[in-house]
Amino acid sequence: AYGNAVHSCMQYLRYDACTEEAAVCAEVQRLADEGVLTQQQAEMIPCGKIAGFFRSTLGRKLQTAENVLREFKFSILDDGANYHADLAGEQILLQGVVDCALVEEDGITILDFKTDAVTEETLPQKQAQYTPQVQSYAQAMQRIYGKPIKACLLYFFCLGRFAPV
Repeated sequence: AYGNAVHSCMQYLRYDACTEEAAVCAEVQRLADEGVLTQQQAEMIPCGKIAGFFRSTLGRKLQTAENVLREFKFSILDDGANYHADLAGEQILLQGVVDCALVEEDGITILDFKTDAVTEETLPQKQAQYTPQVQSYAQAMQRIYGKPIKACLLYFFCLGRFAPV
């Protein structure tokens, strides 16, 4: 429930309004008032953690960027060999939802929001766990937009930090 609430919040927040924790809380309440979030979901949102995200360099860039995709759903056909040797020559349907992508002239930055309870000690294991998922997203986005991938990042709200994949 917590992860769904945070993802819904990040999908519908007005990024440019999230300048400080109080502003994030006001945005969360707006989402609840508009029925995007339930009041129970709104109460789960870690406004301070989200404000911390928007204090990052990438968070500030997303606030003013022209082409930010949120919860971008895609479906593409791909060669099965990319997933297992036994599938070589088979076409498979790859579907996914990219939490956030910044599409710029020189390439795409993919951002996957994570609400897992992670510590600095368990972070490498979580990075490894999510790497195939995010790399699949990167391959799809590169094909869809015909642009190189500049970066693939996980953002762990509990740690308040990015982790590259």
